[in-house]
Amino acid sequence: MLILHPRIYLDPTGTFTDALLIEGEHVVARGDEARARAATSAPIVQPQAACLMPALGDAHIHLWGAGLRAHTIDLRGLSARAIVERLRQAPLRPDGWVVGTNWDENNFEDDHPLSLTLLDQLFPNRPVCLHRVDAHALWVNSEALRQAGLNERGHDFSGGLAERDAEGRLTGVLVDHAMNPVLRALPAADAHEDRLLFHRTAHTLLDHGVSFCSMAFTSLERLELVDALIAEGDLPSRVDFWMDATSPLLEHLLARGPRAADARGHRVGTLKFFADGALGSAGAWMLQPYRTGGQGLQTQAPGYLSQRIPELMAAGWQVAVHAIGDAAARSVLDAFERVPAPLRQRLRPRLEHAQLLATEDRSRFAELDVIASIQPIHLRSDVPWAPRRLFDHQLERLFAWRDLFPAFLAAGSDYPIDDPNPWHGIATALTRQGYDARPFRPEHALSRQEALAAYTYGAAYASHREHQLGALRPGYLADIIGLSVDPFEASAPEIWDTELTWSHLPGRPART
Repeated sequence: MLILHPRIYLDPTGTFTDALLIEGEHVVARGDEARARAATSAPIVQPQAACLMPALGDAHIHLWGAGLRAHTIDLRGLSARAIVERLRQAPLRPDGWVVGTNWDENNFEDDHPLSLTLLDQLFPNRPVCLHRVDAHALWVNSEALRQAGLNERGHDFSGGLAERDAEGRLTGVLVDHAMNPVLRALPAADAHEDRLLFHRTAHTLLDHGVSFCSMAFTSLERLELVDALIAEGDLPSRVDFWMDATSPLLEHLLARGPRAADARGHRVGTLKFFADGALGSAGAWMLQPYRTGGQGLQTQAPGYLSQRIPELMAAGWQVAVHAIGDAAARSVLDAFERVPAPLRQRLRPRLEHAQLLATEDRSRFAELDVIASIQPIHLRSDVPWAPRRLFDHQLERLFAWRDLFPAFLAAGSDYPIDDPNPWHGIATALTRQGYDARPFRPEHALSRQEALAAYTYGAAYASHREHQLGALRPGYLADIIGLSVDPFEASAPEIWDTELTWSHLPGRPART
């Protein structure tokens, strides 16, 4: 296929050509060489688009999970009163549970409206499990606690928080590791359902121009499914699967070792830890207390990451660690510092979210060869309510992207926790506007080249696939998108509204 267009961007620097020759799944030539090498029988395609460019990546996403399952009630953006009304109309799940997702107390009029009694009145005999928007807290009823075996006051909630009333009784709000007994009691999706969720999410990404991604957490119980999906070769997205680093089944995976990206861009070479919880649920581990009290949750035992991360990286594994609070980020950077420099340079450890960082820790990303994994769309979601949670000196540490350079930035969405549309994330990186349209510390905005790089080459580099993806060079996979606007020239509002007008993506023929 010979693709002709006056503006075919080759990479995030803005370099462009007017012709690409595609053979099979790969770019083989560009410009005059592409025209010269094209066989006379090769079809010529002239897409109707403002420009063509490499498909984007999502450096941190969840392709399946509780928030995506059938019969799950979406509570995003609802007040407490609206949630009650939505629950009254809850569909009957085959397993008997009532499951919801995306509640956020920042949308409630009362600071503490969550009530076990309220859910018990609505559902006295059916277990209820409602996931907070960040997936780091649950709101459950008494029947869910009973099925999880959590009626005992002395239950150990190490690494988590179970809210209790003045008399010591559970209130139904469970944070981080305290959620695990209920999550184990909740009937799990089977492999067939996970396949359906995977394909649905992957096609959502393709609709936005995202052809490759990093699946930010995969349980070891799903390793057989992962292997089958890769072997079958019909994945609609090129996936870097990260495996649970704390699973009791981990030794089986360690025995077989990491697997580099195959010819289609699928990889199983990263292990994932959690160092803390989330900011919205006050589970992010902080150096100083929140406005509302407490310093969050350290979800790993002291010293554990500093011991375990060097061991796993010595065995050839890339390690990614969720760390949102500044104390968590510091502990993770300290653990990465214990890894020999040549090994860090080769394996590229990742700090996921890089969201709230002490000033003195920001330069350590480049010094330690640590990837800064960011989700610009989280700024839009979080900054309007962050002042109610954080003091001014803590707000100054939030989303300080410019101070991370010259480290590599890799951008993603954290879907389904947030919006999967990368153009919304790119526009937010340029404007730093929250959903209230107010800019937050605009001096830390990214340039359009920096933002596009984070969603293309940066996402590919962070997952050891920069030789295949994120650019349109000879030998690279020919994942190409045609856009309604030119993101190298368009305004931020125009970028927000970007649509695909043409695509050449895995599992899809070239099409409008």
